[in-house]
Amino acid sequence: MANYEINVSKDGIHLFATHERSLTSPKQTREVYDKLVETFPKNDGYLVEISYCQTTSRKIEPKELN
Repeated sequence: MANYEINVSKDGIHLFATHERSLTSPKQTREVYDKLVETFPKNDGYLVEISYCQTTSRKIEPKELN
């Protein structure tokens, strides 16, 4: 499964990030990114970055934990 994470920092200090499962489409990610860039402008020392993440998962049986 692919997803996106957006990180916001100010003057090089991490402020917050979206959860890795929150943004799952390019369109949704762009909408959130555009709003964050508007709210946290670069000329005020903010940096808004997008990461593309790919994860895999599978269901397991409890016996596989031993």
